[in-house]
Amino acid sequence: MNETTQDPAIPRVTGYQRYWIGADLGQANDFSSAVVIKDQCLPVSTGSGVVLGSRERTVVYADKFRGVSYVEVVDHLIRLRNAPPFGGKSQLVIDGTSIGRVVSDMLWEQNVDHSAIQMTGGQEWSKKGSRYVNAGKTFMIENLAVLFASGDIKFAHDLPLRDEIEADLASFTMQTTAAGNQIITQSRSAAGHGDLGIALIVGGFASQYLKPQTILVSTLRGWH
Repeated sequence: MNETTQDPAIPRVTGYQRYWIGADLGQANDFSSAVVIKDQCLPVSTGSGVVLGSRERTVVYADKFRGVSYVEVVDHLIRLRNAPPFGGKSQLVIDGTSIGRVVSDMLWEQNVDHSAIQMTGGQEWSKKGSRYVNAGKTFMIENLAVLFASGDIKFAHDLPLRDEIEADLASFTMQTTAAGNQIITQSRSAAGHGDLGIALIVGGFASQYLKPQTILVSTLRGWH
């Protein structure tokens, strides 16, 4: 690095680093899951100057648990949201369908900022108030498929539960109805209920379409 000491000839380039925490919430006997996507776009040196690099999204964390109360689920999500390195840089997004509304209300009562995604039919999404978002399930699944196919999202090489996430995603298939409409169906087994896949689908949608908090990362003095 060059010690520029506020040299006006070297432009200041600002990027960002944040984490999207996607969560799928299950009944007491079902799994709840959380998946974290690291989302960053940092300044890089070109040799002749400093520019903003490409955006990188990486699935860096996954967890699943069951047999706990809603209070424990909420406490777990809050701890995860505040844990290093996520603390102060994380955006919490939950599946707000069904019991997700209960968890969302509990988070809201504790002043925990988050978005609750209510899965609907169709191929569109819309924001409903300060925390609720309606989004087509097919739309969100297709969005994640495109992000992986284009390389805009990738898995960390040492990600725990990667095999289970991929199995969950593979359980979703597209079918065409007699009326010509395309719908997503999901095969389920005792080994897995798609919870990790749903958590990633929710997080991937949020990273692509929801407005994040402003979290800035600047160059340190200068580059050479």
